[in-house]
Amino acid sequence: MSKRSPAYAAMLLTVVAGITIFAEDQGRDPIEINARKIVTEADLNPIAIPKQPNRESKGLRTRVLFITKEGCERCQSELSRLRAPGGDFEKLQSTGWRIGVGPNNHIQIIDYADIPELMKLLKVTEFPTVACIVDGEIVRSFKDGCTTPLDVWTFGWLIKGENERPKTAISEAARVESTGNYRLRGNHWTVEGDPNPSKEVVLKHLRGIHGNSSLAYGTIENWSTEELRSLHDDIHEREGGGVAATYGGPTYAQPANRSLDAFSGARKVTGR
Repeated sequence: MSKRSPAYAAMLLTVVAGITIFAEDQGRDPIEINARKIVTEADLNPIAIPKQPNRESKGLRTRVLFITKEGCERCQSELSRLRAPGGDFEKLQSTGWRIGVGPNNHIQIIDYADIPELMKLLKVTEFPTVACIVDGEIVRSFKDGCTTPLDVWTFGWLIKGENERPKTAISEAARVESTGNYRLRGNHWTVEGDPNPSKEVVLKHLRGIHGNSSLAYGTIENWSTEELRSLHDDIHEREGGGVAATYGGPTYAQPANRSLDAFSGARKVTGR
């Protein structure tokens, strides 16, 4: 048998990897496939914020929108909390994040009236609203009141799609409807391109695209919308390459265990 060159071996590995990715994507929602590939192509190192070229007036191709409304007291309250000395924005900025009103910021603070088309898709009436856009399309968003606080870990997940929150982190109290069948999470992926899907849409998607996985949870028709969305998010991340971890009950999607040190953990989601 003749020896193959290193270049030939590398080419063969690339072809095999491409076939594997293609096979894994069969039967999946195209929107979810596209969002996952964008994240992969960006080479989002867990200890470095994504390096992105500015696209002139369009700004960063991937950024988090912190959407406010004029006269909204909660918007001002949240911004004051995030901007406080030693607060989440300061931690993010100290590790390379840019935060401001322009599109070249990793977190862009913007009034809802300036993005009417995106607001039609978000279909929200509560402010502030926080969502991640990639090339102008919403791929991930944050839902307040689902036990997940809006902090450095949430902003890290929004921009990278990777949950790096320490397992020891304390969640907030739930303020949304729950039947107790599934634990809530406030970090949501879109469902068939819809960042704010109805219960019927989520159910149809779970029973369709994720039919094999959702069957393991039995009757889910009576679950609350937020529980269904949380199940979808976990399944999506698990099937999309996340590492599952068991918490004394059902298996939930979680990232591989990394350092639980508070400072090093913050660096992982926020910067260098």
